[in-house]
Amino acid sequence: MNEKELYRAVILGPTGVGKSQFCNFVQKDLTNSINKVSDELNSCTQEPFNNCFIRNGTKFEFIDTAGSGDSSNNDIINLEKLINHLKAIKQIDYIILVLRFNERLTNNTREYIETLGKTFTPNEFFRHLCIFFTKFPLNPSKKENNLKKVYSQEMNKILTEIFNLNDNQNDEKVPELKIYYINTEINEETNTFIEEYQEIIDTMLEGMKEDVSKYHSIDTTNLDISGNSVKLRIENEKKEIERLKKLLEEERLRKEKEKEEKIRLQEEIEREKRRKEEIEKKEREYRESLRRQEEENRRLKERERRLYEERKMIEERQRKVESIQIEDKSFCNIF
Repeated sequence: MNEKELYRAVILGPTGVGKSQFCNFVQKDLTNSINKVSDELNSCTQEPFNNCFIRNGTKFEFIDTAGSGDSSNNDIINLEKLINHLKAIKQIDYIILVLRFNERLTNNTREYIETLGKTFTPNEFFRHLCIFFTKFPLNPSKKENNLKKVYSQEMNKILTEIFNLNDNQNDEKVPELKIYYINTEINEETNTFIEEYQEIIDTMLEGMKEDVSKYHSIDTTNLDISGNSVKLRIENEKKEIERLKKLLEEERLRKEKEKEEKIRLQEEIEREKRRKEEIEKKEREYRESLRRQEEENRRLKERERRLYEERKMIEERQRKVESIQIEDKSFCNIF
């Protein structure tokens, strides 16, 4: 295999995943003097930056780039700068996508990958792509090893869906996606990089050289920056319109729900009011019933009293009559 004089790769990925640190790691720069390393919120790399270096006797050029999802919200501007830079250098050999382990792929990152795929064309992008997950521990736990498998499956699935690789009409077979897991941070005790991960970098660079021998370099002179940017803006505007429509629909549904709840509460209040009125009515009827019963009891008692008096009078009369009869009889006996 005849090696090229220079192998050129562009480093892509969201802000804060460690793209600049990755470049320093590959160049074995322990001082971070070549690439300024950013924090997790702000990108230090605002313009594409070319890093030329020699590793194992081979000359490479890595192009560090501003991250997607940057805190300055300049994804479209950064993409335009990147494409203009790539047009100027005319060709690249490899695309290295850097992501952070233990962080799921966000919608912004997915959209960013899709936009890049549309910029380069899907198969071309996929054939020249490898992925590095940073922050992967040297002695991973069982859970982290399981996550590693999940990430690889998820990334293959996402790229297949984005680029419709299953619908590939060409006879050319799409190569297997290369995914690596490393930790690019410096060991503070020894002030060195982890050597095992340097071996992974050597494996990746050798794979890059093999892929370049199979597939031609990517011609970047005809990248359609304006069309892509306009399309991206239109897509973003459509997404924003859809988002606003969704918010309006949610607000409409919320108001309808509030209206329904208000009606339900009003009906509940009316039912409670009717229930109270019914209770009050029954209470009045019950009190009236008690009043009538008491009145009837009073009448009965009065009747009993009168009957008792009448009976007493009758008895008294009867005693008087009997007394008179006895007197009459006595009188008759005398004569």
